[in-house]
Amino acid sequence: MRDESRADALLEELNQQEDSERGKLKIFLGAAAGVGKTYAMLQEAKQLYEQGIDLLIGVVETHGRIQTHTLTVDLPIQPCQRVNYRGQTYAELDLDGILKRHPQLVLVDEFAHTNIPGSRHEKRYQDVEELLSAGIDVYTTLNVQHLESLNDLIYQLTQVRVNEIVPDQVVLDAQTILLVDLPPQQLIERLKQGLVYVPEQAQTALQAFFSVGNLTALRELAIQSVASHVQGNMNLHWRTQGKPEVVLQERLMLCLGDKSDAKRLIRSAQRMALRRQIPWFVLHVSAVQSLSLDMEENLTFAAKLGAHIITVNDPNIGEAILSVARTQSISQLLLGQSHPKWPWQKSLLNYLLRNLGTLELTVIEEKHADREKISKKWRGFNRRSFGFQFLTSIGCVVGATILGLLLSPWIPASAMPLLFILAVLLSAMNTSAIAATMMALLSFVVCNFFFVQPFYTFHVTNDSDFLSLLVLLGVGLPVGRLAAHQHQQLRALRKSQHLTQMLLGLSQALSSANNLKDVARHCERVIGQSLQCGCSVIDINQQRVAGGMTVLGLTDQAALQWCLSHQQMAGHFTSTLNGATMQFHPLGKDMAIGLELSEVLPLAVDYQLQTMLTDVRATIERIILTDQLQVSRFESETNRVRAALLSSVSHDLKTPLASIIGSTSTLLDYQDRLADADRQALLNSVLQEADRLTSYIQNLLDMIRLGQPDFQLKRESFEIRDLCEQVIDRFKDVLGGREVILKLDSKVNRLYVHRALMEQVLGNLLDNAIRYSPAEQPITIQTLYSPPDVIIDVIDQGPGIASEDRNKIFDLFYTQPVGDSGSRGTGLGLAISRAMVEAHGGRIWSFPGHYGTGTYMRIALPIDTNIKE
Repeated sequence: MRDESRADALLEELNQQEDSERGKLKIFLGAAAGVGKTYAMLQEAKQLYEQGIDLLIGVVETHGRIQTHTLTVDLPIQPCQRVNYRGQTYAELDLDGILKRHPQLVLVDEFAHTNIPGSRHEKRYQDVEELLSAGIDVYTTLNVQHLESLNDLIYQLTQVRVNEIVPDQVVLDAQTILLVDLPPQQLIERLKQGLVYVPEQAQTALQAFFSVGNLTALRELAIQSVASHVQGNMNLHWRTQGKPEVVLQERLMLCLGDKSDAKRLIRSAQRMALRRQIPWFVLHVSAVQSLSLDMEENLTFAAKLGAHIITVNDPNIGEAILSVARTQSISQLLLGQSHPKWPWQKSLLNYLLRNLGTLELTVIEEKHADREKISKKWRGFNRRSFGFQFLTSIGCVVGATILGLLLSPWIPASAMPLLFILAVLLSAMNTSAIAATMMALLSFVVCNFFFVQPFYTFHVTNDSDFLSLLVLLGVGLPVGRLAAHQHQQLRALRKSQHLTQMLLGLSQALSSANNLKDVARHCERVIGQSLQCGCSVIDINQQRVAGGMTVLGLTDQAALQWCLSHQQMAGHFTSTLNGATMQFHPLGKDMAIGLELSEVLPLAVDYQLQTMLTDVRATIERIILTDQLQVSRFESETNRVRAALLSSVSHDLKTPLASIIGSTSTLLDYQDRLADADRQALLNSVLQEADRLTSYIQNLLDMIRLGQPDFQLKRESFEIRDLCEQVIDRFKDVLGGREVILKLDSKVNRLYVHRALMEQVLGNLLDNAIRYSPAEQPITIQTLYSPPDVIIDVIDQGPGIASEDRNKIFDLFYTQPVGDSGSRGTGLGLAISRAMVEAHGGRIWSFPGHYGTGTYMRIALPIDTNIKE
């Protein structure tokens, strides 16, 4: 076994173990009624109840059996809800009451039961699914004849069509299937004794269903179903162990034709696939792109049973089947084959047999449908469409006849067949191939009657006229069918192109959507236009996401809530709350789309809808994740700024305060014993640290002030020399004996800026140069007139700044990892300087000095903000 197969098996097993919140389903399966399923279920439930398990009887049908009823006496029961339907009252499972009570285990008898119309779910097994989703374990009972895949086989065995059916996959997904078995002779004896049905019903059952042959066959099917479940669990275990003897790569594909007995073949394919625990596909190959209504229904039925649907448009059916089989790694082909009426109808089977290679081919004989099915199919033959086609064909023939009679004095009779060929083409362009064929035959008759001598008879005396009629018939038949097929392909292509354009338009619109309101608006517009129906995106509070009002009925509200809580479709034309006026599809945990459909969507349209909804869900997830990421980034940045600010306050503001307190305490305690020089040094230290503290606080205040929306620059004109000298004088105590060189360009002597801010900027740059350069090296301040800017440089002779840090030093609270000398600052000065310069429309940056030594801090201010002398 390949490693990836074992990995998939381990992942599947892990998912089953992690799904601890979902309830466990146990099915008591029997061959027929009366084998003791309900009795066995109640016996086990009674033992669990005595052990302290919190269980509840949801529904138990005792059918008047005293022994079965006795087991229910001591067990807690959830009363059934009473449902009125057509003047009668029925007892149904109280699903909401059980969910509210939320026991550990619920007993739900008759798994395949059909609920009364108007209930939340159409079938009882769907009620059980909701209980399982709520984390409640369920015990239930089921007869084998209710399995979906066995429906046709049961009919062949018993001649009884079972209407209450359960999908096989629901049964196979159960954690435990317990076979409750009873030999046929004992079951018949129990029936005769009245232990299964009342005497009248028992006699009818013995005559119709409970024969030895039928019960033996049903017993075999029940054993096989349980074996399939056991085999599936065993295969999963073997796959996780990596045992090579288990073959798991087989795939089954059913090939459906236009006239095949589709549903019987689909059930057979599903039964074969489930028994062998292999994936299965249904392939339909057609020469035209459109699907018939019957084929739409059959493919939808196969999809519900778990098949992967593949449709291919290819005139070469055999080659298409083998190509798909190779692409999908199919190991077994299943083909329905009826008795051919003509020798050439065996060509497909012969072609497959010649080119199968290693593929396994199974041919199932197709049976003729019974009269009821044929009658139903004929009644559903789109009467209005067929009537329109018939009238169109008659109209074309009548029109061609009238036109031919009017033109007969000028057009020879030999040319009249051409006129009818034209009529056949016109008819074929607006009808089907059947109508076009009928049109060709009718044209042959009418042309012979009106335009071939002797007129108004069906006799032909002239060989040339007879040849013309044959040409009319020989050309009209294939041309009409060809034109009809081409027209059908054109319509299908237009429809497919329309849906593709809608999907492309939705994708393009969603790519530019930045919020849920835009997504909802695009979704409603595109999907509504595609399906030609009303469309609304509604949130969990029953409000339209795109805006506007929406009013939902009680059933629609229940369908919406169920759709959101279970993340499954619900409402109109579904098996859940189908009494609603809208059909709801989940778009997320708190949002769903409601469709006001007038008919069931065809399979191709439903696939297109699901593709659109997948794009919408992906876009919603993208927007939600983006919003969460932005919030996370904002919180992270806020935390970083808060931490840096606290660090600055706790260290950089505390350090000068500690120095001031220490110097002041020394002066107070030892003022009489201190020499004048020491007293002066302490006072200078207090002043220096106070200035340092004032600088830090001013930086914080400036940062806050620059962030205010109503901040305005108060510009004034002043000389650059005065600004530089004032800043140097402010730092004279820090400079000590260090030289500051001024190099001012004579082409620009004045500035027109906010003086206090620009003084703060220049002071921060000078303080940075003093902090990170040797004390014996001079610092240079120079100005350059460089249109369109005026340049102010502060140049030091320190080791410089690493290239990766030159842009970072202007970020808030960033300090160099390693400084040239002195202590590290708060990381506020350069960030505030950049904000102040940018407020004037300028720029500030750094670059290395000459020969890689020192650093240039450069300010560039636009020339239009300065006064040039």
